[in-house]
Amino acid sequence: MQGRRLSIPHIVVIALLVIHILPTWLFKYTGTQDGPAHVHNAHVLKVYHNHENYILREVYERNPTLFPNWTSHAFMAALMYIFPPLVCEKIFFSLCIGLLPLSLLYLLNGIQKSKTLFCLVGFSFAYNYLLHMGFYNFALSVSLFFFALGCWWRCADKLSSRAFVTVYVWLTVVYLTHFQSYALLTVSITFLGVFLYVYEALESQRVRWIGQLKSILLFLGTMLPAYVILLTYYLVKREGGGFHRSFEGLMKYFLSIGSIVSFRDTHTLIGNLLLIVLGIAFLLTVIDRIRKVYARRAASTSENMGYGGITSIVARTDAFLLIALILTFLYFKSPWSLRSGGMWISDRIHIYILLALLPFFSFNLHRFVDYAFSGVLIVLALWHLGYYVQTYYLLDRDAQAALSSAEMIEPHTVLASRPGSWGGTPDSAKWDFKYILPFEHIEGYLALENGVAYLQNYEPNTDHFPLRYKNKEVPIDYVLVWRTEYDNVEDLAQDYEVIHSTNFNRLYRRKRVAPDAQLWDDTTTITFDLQPIDGEGVPAHIPISKDTPYTDGLYGWISKSVQDEFKTGGGGFELKYWHTEDTKSARDIREVLAVGEPNLPLYQDRLWGEEDGVFRIALPNGTYEISCYFHAGVVAPVDINLIANDEKKFQKLRLDSADESAEMRYTVTITDERLTQVIYTRKKRWVWNGFTITRLSKGEEQ
Repeated sequence: MQGRRLSIPHIVVIALLVIHILPTWLFKYTGTQDGPAHVHNAHVLKVYHNHENYILREVYERNPTLFPNWTSHAFMAALMYIFPPLVCEKIFFSLCIGLLPLSLLYLLNGIQKSKTLFCLVGFSFAYNYLLHMGFYNFALSVSLFFFALGCWWRCADKLSSRAFVTVYVWLTVVYLTHFQSYALLTVSITFLGVFLYVYEALESQRVRWIGQLKSILLFLGTMLPAYVILLTYYLVKREGGGFHRSFEGLMKYFLSIGSIVSFRDTHTLIGNLLLIVLGIAFLLTVIDRIRKVYARRAASTSENMGYGGITSIVARTDAFLLIALILTFLYFKSPWSLRSGGMWISDRIHIYILLALLPFFSFNLHRFVDYAFSGVLIVLALWHLGYYVQTYYLLDRDAQAALSSAEMIEPHTVLASRPGSWGGTPDSAKWDFKYILPFEHIEGYLALENGVAYLQNYEPNTDHFPLRYKNKEVPIDYVLVWRTEYDNVEDLAQDYEVIHSTNFNRLYRRKRVAPDAQLWDDTTTITFDLQPIDGEGVPAHIPISKDTPYTDGLYGWISKSVQDEFKTGGGGFELKYWHTEDTKSARDIREVLAVGEPNLPLYQDRLWGEEDGVFRIALPNGTYEISCYFHAGVVAPVDINLIANDEKKFQKLRLDSADESAEMRYTVTITDERLTQVIYTRKKRWVWNGFTITRLSKGEEQ
């Protein structure tokens, strides 16, 4: 059996797909405005569960709510288990580009195969303004929208279980990708369903209106859960008024097809020509429709009597014309932004208008007319792409220069920038960047793969992304200063030093204070006593409470998640999560430990926590033995794990009884004058009474 050969139209589509996706892989960085922030957040999601990434876990927290905007983050985070972050972004970017013409091909092919040539319009829209803004979720949701319509259109019985499952699977996927596309998909499916039931009643006199009305009501009933979700989200997010663009501005954007104009105005001419081509297609469709009506009337058949006469003028695909008109109305009436944070609303609607109109087009002329239309659409798409290839080349060259300091940023550090959103543009391009600021959030690329927290990431400041800020009041290790702020760095001069400079920015690193030499005068051993704020200290030990922050050159907590016991008026201790598996009251510590135990005072009080505790000590380089002391007491049961300088030293230490104690030792070699210990629990809570540092040998001084 011979394999099915590809037709010329399919070969053309495949070739155009390859040509359009190729530029994404020719350059290191993807030229978008918000893209770096999305990639950084996806990376944080991927590595957040690793307790070694203590800075990320201290600065951010996950937002597990099932809101729109999840798809791109979850998809890229999953891919990062296989590929580097920049490659994952390119894969997702390629999907946004390639799936749009494919989704239109799928929809048009399901309606009528003669319409599939109009899927070529999708290549001009693939590289669109909203994609280059970095609105990855929305860009993908446009393709999902048309896949959903195409899949639903293929369901012969719109009330069947197959149609019901199809609708809600797609609605769920689109909702998790972007809410506005979900809203437009819900409205479009509703209108198409009602239109088709009415059309069926008009098309055949045998179909009773009462029965069709029942079908319409049943159909609307199946859509009710979607309406509830739509209304609930809208009421939650609606907050007062918003900003509306002027009618003149909306008309200019509409006539130039502003959806495809990203970096420069030269794309506007392509938009004008594309609009003219689609206008000609509209006129030819109307002419073809008129010709068919006159031909049917000339035939004088009985099918043209009564309701059949109406359907000889109106076609099923006219529903898409009405949908395009509805979208046009929404485009002019909707605000550009809302006070609750929704922005680019009218711009997002605009990209759907012409694409939703494509199934309406139909003209049965000579095949050379189809060839001519296809050729013009291909030329416009390649012309459009050519401008972007040139733009990407110039952007990538400047981006590599601006980000050349990436390898100088140490792991587990905090990065900030001045200004938080630069607003600057590359130097190589000689045109004015009116619509896209490709360097707006580019610092996000500096914080990839090494556990760096970036404090000017805008997404965690909102409630509609997978991450939120937990603690921004952390010491800043690096500051990237863009050239517009070179004169405003007086406050950095004392504590920071410039370690790298480009034509775009300077990277400042906080000066590191050497370990306090007095701590090691005439001794090779130091003991830290971890205790409540009002606890009784042990002589010759360094007392540490939960409120002992890290001081560079000394010691202290980097995290703020440490808790301790607090006394109550009735005596004893009350814990927020009181729980012991031991039914007996905790005995006096002197009865539990062996007589003559040298560290008895350390076991009398403790610190505990449920979130990670991160304690850092500045130490001279060398090899050390660390002895950690644990006694469960009233905090039992406890589950203790400890990481030192990114190495897991002991795991799953469990103390079930209030009387249980443990002393754990490990050896560590210090090469950067810092020992960072991360103590955490996987199940309940951890407890820590103290630890002793014994110097075994000296290392090389820095």
